[in-house]
Amino acid sequence: MHDVSPVTTRGSSDLDVSAQDRAKTTYRARLRQEENMILRWAQLWKMITLSATGKTLFPYAQYIRALHLGDLEELLGDSKFKDRISNMFFDGELDACKVETTGFRKNQMRLDAISTSNTLGDVITASTPMLEELSGKLQNGALLRWIPRLPRLRLLNLWDGGALVAAGPLLRQNCPEFKTLSLWGWDHPEADAKFADFLNEIHPQTLESLEVFSNIAIRAESLLALSCHRDSLTELKLGHVNSTAMLSLNLLAGCTNLTTLLLTDGTNRNVDLKNDHNDTFLETIEWLRSCKKLRSVTVRDIRGGQHLMTPVLLENDIHLVTLELKGYVMADAQDFHQALANQPSLQELQLQGDTDEAGDGVAVLVESLCQLTNLTDLRLQDISDYFTDEVIGRLARSLPKLEGWWTSGWGVTDAIWRDVARLNSLKRLDMAALSRFTANGILEFILGLGPGNKGLVLAVMMADVDCDLTEEEQGMIKETIAAQVDGRFEFQLQRDPDVSDGLEADQKVIAAHKCYAMTATTALTAQDTQGVSDIHHIPPTFVSKQIDMCIDDIGVDIVKIGMLASAETVDAVAHALKRHNRPTCVLDPVMVATSGSQLLPNSAITNLRQHLLPLTTILTPNIPEAKLLLTNAGISFPAIDSITDIIHMASLLQRLGPKHILIKGGHIPFNPELHPAQNPDEKKLVIDVLHSGHGKDVIVFKTQFSESGNTHGTGCSLASAIASNLALGCEVGPAVEKACR
Repeated sequence: MHDVSPVTTRGSSDLDVSAQDRAKTTYRARLRQEENMILRWAQLWKMITLSATGKTLFPYAQYIRALHLGDLEELLGDSKFKDRISNMFFDGELDACKVETTGFRKNQMRLDAISTSNTLGDVITASTPMLEELSGKLQNGALLRWIPRLPRLRLLNLWDGGALVAAGPLLRQNCPEFKTLSLWGWDHPEADAKFADFLNEIHPQTLESLEVFSNIAIRAESLLALSCHRDSLTELKLGHVNSTAMLSLNLLAGCTNLTTLLLTDGTNRNVDLKNDHNDTFLETIEWLRSCKKLRSVTVRDIRGGQHLMTPVLLENDIHLVTLELKGYVMADAQDFHQALANQPSLQELQLQGDTDEAGDGVAVLVESLCQLTNLTDLRLQDISDYFTDEVIGRLARSLPKLEGWWTSGWGVTDAIWRDVARLNSLKRLDMAALSRFTANGILEFILGLGPGNKGLVLAVMMADVDCDLTEEEQGMIKETIAAQVDGRFEFQLQRDPDVSDGLEADQKVIAAHKCYAMTATTALTAQDTQGVSDIHHIPPTFVSKQIDMCIDDIGVDIVKIGMLASAETVDAVAHALKRHNRPTCVLDPVMVATSGSQLLPNSAITNLRQHLLPLTTILTPNIPEAKLLLTNAGISFPAIDSITDIIHMASLLQRLGPKHILIKGGHIPFNPELHPAQNPDEKKLVIDVLHSGHGKDVIVFKTQFSESGNTHGTGCSLASAIASNLALGCEVGPAVEKACR
């Protein structure tokens, strides 16, 4: 059972309706539609569960090949899974599977979605002999009970690696086809040793794919243990490499059959292999050069990542198809850029790094890019900020197979359209350049598109404010591109990042995630780097109109809420969410600016707590904002003296209604002993905590503290990154993890 089931919230065709249909449908009717969809979802899971006990006409469970308990947990945790739907689901023998826990109020009980999904999983897995894939938040002991029932199991996707403890021998004995493992986290002092035990206990030379998404304590023992699978391992994705693991990458020397490799630094780039640990650096390079079968490589935020990749690119026996390098310094990457030309097999290339102001770095990069004539997807972020008409035109002429292209630039004009029109297979063009396009120039380009450009999305995201297109011109372009190639046009004016806060930061981050932002402005501030001097409130009725126009015209996947300024505006937004069937909501409760100014009056805090928090999917307060919300609710809380105190604060906030809480700890930096720093020299770590409602559903993000005065819009940017990741299909955990990176 997959999360793309046609009866789950993410895949329901019932909700895929046009703006006109939504306008004609009353709120109550849409509410009934959604409740009916939840009912069908519940009926499906009940039927599957009962089939495992022989209570249905057909033995559906016996044919299940993939069981995604996260989908079941999401159903059980849905706000509409109550009353008649809950009663229907647990009627009869499934009532014994119902697990409840203490609710928010005294003597009130609520459904424990994780425990209940695990109990139902016990029932289902008893009759799933063909099951090949299992994923979800498995509690202690569950996997140990289920493995002997699953002889065909080949894939595990686990939220917590702790479920693997003692599972190795059982997999070896019962599951000869097991080959793929994905872990979302495993934050335990003995995780490295226990994971190494697991890798040594399963059949040697059988693990083909290992993917680690976020907070997991993999270190030297685990990396060394992977040599037990050096011949079979073809895919290795380490998404949160800590400092110790970074210094142990050379222990992977035996794993040379890799075709796919992903490395992401989870320690805020504080390990410089080349300059500080050169022996390890050279050994790591030798390992990478020995991986002759590499086809896809992703290196993100690894300090000096360009130096690791240059020898790989120069290895004539390696023929990459996909390459992504993020977080490097362009001025120190000339050798890397030159080496790109040695990989003409590349089809997908993504580069992001600090730019070089139109110096030799740009020339070398462009020269190499022009040699990569097999590229179908090219994404250049930041390093292309000084690309001109001439550069963009040359790339268009040299790369005829491009289907997707994301680039920035400076002073880009209609002069590029003639060359870009040669890209007969282009399906998406994201022009994040400071541009001076005209409506006539864009229309002429569109009219020259052919059948190979069907479905083209043209996004102009940083237009010069002096070259704004009127609504009539934008409408004409949208109609023309739709008629010509069934495509779509998106347009956004440039805003000065030096004065950005709020909406400006939101739009830049969302655009960088390849998402599209529609905005409803709720307040305007007069502020500088020292603080906020004045706030102008947009009338709530006008805020409502903005929201209605955005949602009724195009529709939204995710709602991100920032500064609301007044109690009346809070109410207007809450009513709008209810009126529009409130899609997934990320709420950044902008009550205290980074500079310390309180931006929201107490009356507005009360309304936000009472009316918006119950509608919120993810709440992202900093510590002062968390304290304000709890104080407003009359809930006492401890002083912050440890990570446990932050986790406790998050659990208290969750009583107010949000499904998930992300507390941002930047206001209280920690020392290496994981206590609040007492002086500037002790400020070493920032602790962020994601709490999802149950004791085990806590992820702690530890990042290096960095002193900076450039803090305008930081909270807005994080919330927008989370919202963008959710819109792109990520679950909550990885959406937050990627945003925090």
